[in-house]
Amino acid sequence: MIDFEALIGELLQSRPELNREEVMRRISQKKETVGAGYLTDQGALFLVAGELGVSLRKADASSDMAIKDLYIGTNDVSVVGRVLAIYPVATYNKKDGGGTGKYRRLVLFDGLHSVKLTVWDEMAEELVERLGVATDTPVRIVSGYVKQGLDGKPNLNLGKRGRIEVLTDEKLTSKLATVSAMTEKLSDSSQERQYMAVECTVNSEPKYSEFVRSDGSQGSLFQFTVTRDGGKGERRVVIWNPSARPDLRKGQRILLTNLRSKQSSSGEYELHGDAGSAVLMARKAQPLELRVAAVGGSSSGTILMAADGKKRVWVVEKQKEGTEPAIGDMVRVTPDNESDGRLYCKSKGSVSLVKDGAIPGLEALATKLQDTNDEATQVLVEVIALSHGIAENVTLKDGTTVKKGELTVGDDTGEMRLVGWRDLSGKVEGIQPGERLRIVGVTPKVNKLGTRVLQISNVTAIERIRERN
Repeated sequence: MIDFEALIGELLQSRPELNREEVMRRISQKKETVGAGYLTDQGALFLVAGELGVSLRKADASSDMAIKDLYIGTNDVSVVGRVLAIYPVATYNKKDGGGTGKYRRLVLFDGLHSVKLTVWDEMAEELVERLGVATDTPVRIVSGYVKQGLDGKPNLNLGKRGRIEVLTDEKLTSKLATVSAMTEKLSDSSQERQYMAVECTVNSEPKYSEFVRSDGSQGSLFQFTVTRDGGKGERRVVIWNPSARPDLRKGQRILLTNLRSKQSSSGEYELHGDAGSAVLMARKAQPLELRVAAVGGSSSGTILMAADGKKRVWVVEKQKEGTEPAIGDMVRVTPDNESDGRLYCKSKGSVSLVKDGAIPGLEALATKLQDTNDEATQVLVEVIALSHGIAENVTLKDGTTVKKGELTVGDDTGEMRLVGWRDLSGKVEGIQPGERLRIVGVTPKVNKLGTRVLQISNVTAIERIRERN
């Protein structure tokens, strides 16, 4: 977390003619000038420092090791992540001849990296039954150790000395990407990948079959084909030794987790899973009442950015017809299809104005920065700019240079960075410290440093506001 006193110390080091009392006086004055509801003491400190020509640095500290930093031979390590896959309990023969033991394998991820986890003996059965661990559960592995896996990569292990904690601290869990956030559309990409989560449509009736391996052991497989929206890009799905056989029907929307993309002998790319893969039913599109927060256009119609009563912002794509909704209007949306926070409205009348509805005004639909935790949703925030909006060229690890736009913003609960890449970097240019902004359709993300940021998309709208509505 950010150390407020350390930031004051940094400012005083750069401006030795000041003292702490004077800095605190300026902070109070800045908060009174800007108005309640926009700044914490820390946010005001950023503005004060900016006026004095001092750029403050932020630092996060954690005793947990990042998944990407695990290496073979590490002992007594603490790691946090979300559960992507849970395998059934299995048995093994103990080396000392003391009978059989139990183990259970999982896959953990943190949004960018994944690691296999093996839980041994007593913890193997307690994992799900006592702790209630499931797909997407945020956990901390305490006193684990790392050995080389069969694939030659680091494999995290947990024995008698270790334990698993289910995380409930929102400040920590908000830094961990969810399964929804890593879910992708079925694509035509021609490359082999693993640990995938894919949203798609069932395109054939599933088939289950059993077989005998060359060593005499029994095996089974569950297979069917899937497509993406519009019935395009058919792929074959094969789940080996499935732990469950869901009742699937053609046309059903599903979410598949813990898959790998593999090239078949015919050259086609297929999706392969195993006993740790899950087949989940995708949510059906339902009518929603929303408050319009921004209006834009597209080549085929109108794009609305609208918030529901839970403060989630939806992208509504509709055909132009008659009177179009305006900012502040309440609408009822009956989508033909819904996917990844987008409501596709192709039918006439699928978006209609509502005169008397229960959705509050835009001010009440703004999410406080401290509550921007769900990486699977877009939100609306009302903030104040704490720095100049800049767009600069940055060099990536592969040597390519891209444009990155950055702006520090704050409200009365905290401060965050607003980030836009490439063509989107220009959306923050020209914004000055102290300007009040309504930002619609921005997504909370955790960057490579483990810090939460607000990420701009091509539909994000940034409006300068002079007073609250």
